[in-house]
Amino acid sequence: MRGWMAIALSVGLVACKAEKLPETQVFARVNGDELSIHQINFALNKLAPKVATPAEREALAEKLIDRQLAVQAATKNGLDRRPEVMMRLEEARRDILAAAYAEEVASAFDKPANEAVARYYAEHPGLFAERKVYRLREIVLPADSPALAETRNRLNKKDDLNDIVASLKQSPGSFTDQAVMRSAEQLPIEVVDQLVKVKRGETISFQMPRGLVIYEMQSAEAAPLTWQESMPLIQKFLNKQGESALIAADFKRLRSTAKITRNQLESKP
Repeated sequence: MRGWMAIALSVGLVACKAEKLPETQVFARVNGDELSIHQINFALNKLAPKVATPAEREALAEKLIDRQLAVQAATKNGLDRRPEVMMRLEEARRDILAAAYAEEVASAFDKPANEAVARYYAEHPGLFAERKVYRLREIVLPADSPALAETRNRLNKKDDLNDIVASLKQSPGSFTDQAVMRSAEQLPIEVVDQLVKVKRGETISFQMPRGLVIYEMQSAEAAPLTWQESMPLIQKFLNKQGESALIAADFKRLRSTAKITRNQLESKP
C-alpha cells in the first residue's frame, strides 16, 4: 500500500478548497485545491506523535500531494458515486463520529488518585514488586473437550501431570502441550496473582474462556519493577479501565432511552 493510501483515513479526503486559507497556512496547491500545514500536523500527530524532522515533514507533504491527485482522479472518474465507495465513505464517517463521542464521554473520567494507584500496586505484587519471567509447561484443553471434567477432577486429586497427559492422549478430542516463556504482563491478572506463589514443579490450573489451562512451573526468574517504574503503567491502566467503564455506562444509558426495533437476521445455511 502506497504512503498516501495509508494516511487517507487519518487526515480525511477533502482538500481546503471551499474556504480560502491565509497564504502562510498553505503548503501546496494541486489543480486549485489548497493543502494546509494543519493537514501535515494532523497526520504527524496520528501517525507518529513525536517531533518530526524537516525531512519527515517534507516526505509527508509529498505523500499528501500524491493523495490529492488520486482524490481528484477518482472524483473525475466518478468513483465517489459508486455504491460501494459511497458506503465505505459513510461507514468511515459513522466510525469517526462514534469514536469522537466515545472520546468525549471518556474525557469526563477523573485521573486515578495516588491512593488507588498505590492500592493496585500492593494488591498485585506479581505484576510489579514480585514480577517474574516464567518458564512453563502449558497444557490447554478446549472448552468443548470431552475429557474436561475428568481432567479437572484428576487435578483436584493431585494426580501426576504426566499420567494425566498420557490419559488425554488416549481420549477423544484435542489438546496442546508445549513449553512457553511468559513475563507476568503477558498472562491474565488472575493467573499472575496465583502463579507468583507457585514453586518449581508444582501445577496450577485455570478455567479460561478458551478452555482449561494447566501450568506446570519449570522456573521463574525475578524481574521486579520499582514503584517509579510501576506508577505510570498503573495510572495508564486504571485510566483506560475507568474510561471504558464510563463509555459502557453511557451506551447503556443511550440504549435505555432509545427506541430500537430489531428484525431477525437471516441465518446462513
